[in-house]
Amino acid sequence: MSADAEILRRRETASNIWKKCTGCGVRVEAEALAANLGVCPSCGHHRRLAPLERASWLFDPGTFRPRRHRLRSTDPLGFRVRSGEDPAPEEPVIYGTGSIDGGRCAAALMDFFQAGGTLGAVAGELICRAGELSLSEGIPLLLVTASGGARVQEGAVALLQMAKTMVTMNELHEAGIPVIALLCDPTSGGVAASFAYAADFILAEPGALVCFSGPRVAEQAAGIRFPEEFARAERLLERGLVDMVVPRHEQRRVIGDLLAFLEGSERRLMRREDRRVRESAEWDQG
Repeated sequence: MSADAEILRRRETASNIWKKCTGCGVRVEAEALAANLGVCPSCGHHRRLAPLERASWLFDPGTFRPRRHRLRSTDPLGFRVRSGEDPAPEEPVIYGTGSIDGGRCAAALMDFFQAGGTLGAVAGELICRAGELSLSEGIPLLLVTASGGARVQEGAVALLQMAKTMVTMNELHEAGIPVIALLCDPTSGGVAASFAYAADFILAEPGALVCFSGPRVAEQAAGIRFPEEFARAERLLERGLVDMVVPRHEQRRVIGDLLAFLEGSERRLMRREDRRVRESAEWDQG
C-alpha cells in the first residue's frame, strides 16, 4: 500500500471514530455523539440529523412506518443532464405514521443531506401525501423541516410546490386537524415561506437558522452587517415567530405532551358534539 493510500485510510478510520463539532471545533467521539442524540457535550451545538436517525429516538420504538413510493424527480430544464449530476436524486422527504409517547400522528421528515432538502415536485407531493394521511386517519401532522429552499433545477415547477402544500395545510385547518412543525437547521426559502410556518404549533431546535433569505444574501442586499444571532431560533422566539425552542433531549416529551393535549381536546369536542346531538334529538321529541 502506498503512503498516500495509507494516509487516506487512516483519515477515513479517524473520521469514523471522531467527529468535529461545527459549533466549537472540538473533536467528539462518534459513539458518544450519537448516544447524545447528535448534541455536542462541549458546547450544546445540535448536529444535523438524517430523518431515520431522528426517527429512531423521536418515535416510540418500532412504531414509525415510512410509506413507500416510486416517485423520482424529473429534470424539466435539463439542468442536471448538462451539469452531469444524477437526473433523479433521492428525495429529501420521508413520511409515514408513528407514535410519540403513545400519541399517534402522521409525520413528514425532511433530509438536508439529500439535495440540500430542496423543495421540488416530488418533495412537495410527499408533504401533501403526509397531510392526506393525516386527514384520512384523523390524526395530527408533524412536520420536521430542514431545507435550503426551492429546487432551482426545476424552475417554476418547484415554486408551485409552495402553493400546492399550502392547499393541503388549508384542508387540514378546515378539518380541524392540528399541525405541529419542528424547525431544524436550516429551514429557509420556499419551505419557510409556506407549510413550515402554516403549523398551529411552531417549535424550533436551538440555534436553528430559520429564514427566507440567508444572512449572506440579506447582508449583500442590505449592504450592512447583521448580528450573529440573526434569524436564529432564539431570536425568533423573542420576536414571537416561534412558540418554543426545544432542545433535542426534550423534543420527544414536549411533542408527546402536545399530542396528548390535542387528543384530549378532540375527545372533549367529540363529547360536546354528541351532547349537542342528544339535546337536539330530545328537543325534537319534546
